[in-house]
Amino acid sequence: MSRQDRATRVLIGTVGGQGGGVLADWMVKGLINAGWQAQSIGLLGLSQRAGSVIYYVEARPQTQRAPILSAYAVPGDVDLLLSQEFLELGRLLQGGFAHPDCTIIANTYRYYGTLEKTPAEGGIYPSGVIRKAAETLSSDSYLFHAQEVVARAGLSLLSSNAVLLGAVVASKVFALAPEPFRTAIEEAEVGVGDNLKAFDLGYQMMREGTLPRALFKENEVLDWQQLADQRAQALPQRRRGEYRSLLDQGRSAVPPLARIFAEACYRLLDFQDAAYVRDYIARVQEVHTAETASSGVDNSAVTASYAQHLANWMSYEDAQRVAQLKLRPERFAKMRGDHGVRGEDPFWVDDFLAPDPPQIYGMLPAPIGRWIRAQGRRWREDFDHISMPMRVRINRPWGYLTMSLVAAMRHLRRHSLRHHEELLLLQRWRDAVLLWLGHDAALGRLAADAGRVVKGYGRVRDKALDDLWTFIDQGLPLLEQLAAAGGDVATVGDEALKLLASEAGKGSACLYLLRDRLAAALPTAGAAA
Repeated sequence: MSRQDRATRVLIGTVGGQGGGVLADWMVKGLINAGWQAQSIGLLGLSQRAGSVIYYVEARPQTQRAPILSAYAVPGDVDLLLSQEFLELGRLLQGGFAHPDCTIIANTYRYYGTLEKTPAEGGIYPSGVIRKAAETLSSDSYLFHAQEVVARAGLSLLSSNAVLLGAVVASKVFALAPEPFRTAIEEAEVGVGDNLKAFDLGYQMMREGTLPRALFKENEVLDWQQLADQRAQALPQRRRGEYRSLLDQGRSAVPPLARIFAEACYRLLDFQDAAYVRDYIARVQEVHTAETASSGVDNSAVTASYAQHLANWMSYEDAQRVAQLKLRPERFAKMRGDHGVRGEDPFWVDDFLAPDPPQIYGMLPAPIGRWIRAQGRRWREDFDHISMPMRVRINRPWGYLTMSLVAAMRHLRRHSLRHHEELLLLQRWRDAVLLWLGHDAALGRLAADAGRVVKGYGRVRDKALDDLWTFIDQGLPLLEQLAAAGGDVATVGDEALKLLASEAGKGSACLYLLRDRLAAALPTAGAAA
C-alpha cells in the first residue's frame, strides 16, 4: 500500500491512572487541528496496575476520499510504539508489534505490578531485558525517564505525558508543526502552563537530537561515609551529633560493618532513641564475639547478615511508626512538587487506613493490652482480624492531631505489648543463631540470614514468622544432615531462603525442597561409602 493511502499507526501502552486517555485525546485533536483525519480507541484494563490499558491511534492527512481506519493494531504493522510505563513497553514488544522500521518512544519510569510487589523480595522485572529487546527490535528507539526530564526543567511531574507527546510530534513518524498540538493542550484545560512547557521541551529535544536514547533513573551507590552524611542530614539538627557518636560506637565494635551501621543507627535512632541504638549495637557485638570465638579469627560474615536483618526487625512498622512517617514535612513537600501545588494553594491529603485490633492494643502497656486481647477473643474468635477502615484528612487540624497523638505514643513503646512480644521473638532468633553458629559457620550464617524472611504486617507477618521458625526448627536440622551426606549446604540453604522470602506462607514448600535435596544426596553418600 502506498504511503498516501496507508494510515499512520500509533500504539500506546499505559497503566490505569497515568492519563493515557488524555494523552491519546491530545494526539487525536492535535492531528485533526493539523488537517489530518484521525481516530483512537481505548482497550481498558483495570486501574492502578491491576490491568494494562492500551490506546490505538490511526491517522492520515486529509484527502477528498474518506479513509478506512482500523480499530485494531496488527503485530508488525505499527509505525510508533509509545509507552508511559516501561513494563508496558515490554508487553507491546512481547506482542510482536515492534519491527526494525518502527519508532519506539518509552518512559523508563516503573510503576510496579501486583506480581512484582507480591514477593517479599526479588520480584522486580529486570528493565535491562526490555531495553535490550527494544534496541534490538527497533532501529529508532528513545527510552528516557520522562518524570526526570520534566523535573530537571522545574516542571510538575504530572507534565511527563506532554513531554512524550512533544517527542512524538517531532519524530520522523509525524514531523509536524507544534501549534496544532499546543492548541489541543490548551483546549483540554488540564495543567495547561506546565504541559505546554513540557510539550515544547520534548518537541525541541527530538528536533535537536538531544532526546536521550537511553535514560534510566538509577539509585546511586554510596560508601559508608557518604551514606552517613546523607542520613545525618535527614535527622533534626539536635540529633546529628548523637547519630555520629552512635555510628562511631558501632564501627569500633565491628569495623567491617561500617556501611550497615550507617543505615542502622540512623533508622533506629529515628525509630526510637539512642538507648535503643546502643541495645542494637550490643546485640550485634554479641554475635560477632561468638563468630570470632567459633572460627578463631576475626570473621564477620554471619554478623553482617544478623546486623542487617536485626536493624530491619527492630524498626518494625507499628501504628506509632506509620503515624510518624505520615506526618513528615518532606512527605507533604513531595506531594506539592509531584502535583504542582504552588505557594499557598490549598490541597488535602486523605489517608485511608484499616487498623486491626492488634495494632491498637499493641500500643498499650503490656498488662492492659493482654487483658483487652483476652476479652476480645472471648467475644469473637476472629477478634484479631476485625478491620476498622477509617479516612483521615491528615493535613487538617483534627486529622493531624489524631495522627500526632498516635505518633507521640512512640515514647511509651518500650512498655507496650507489641514491643514486649517483639523482644521475645528477637531473643528466640538470636539464640538460634548462636546455637547453629556453634555447630557450623555455614549453618550459623543461614540462621542469621533467615531474618530476611520477617516482613509485612498483620496476617502476612504472622505467616512470615511461621516460615522463620519452620526453617530454624526443621529446615536447619535437615541441612545439617545434608552436610553430613556431603551436600552443598550453602547453595541449598540459600535456595530454601529465597523460596521463603518470595512469599509468606512457603514453609511447607521449603521443607519439601530440603527433603528432596537430602534424598538426592543420601544415595550418593551411600555409594561412595
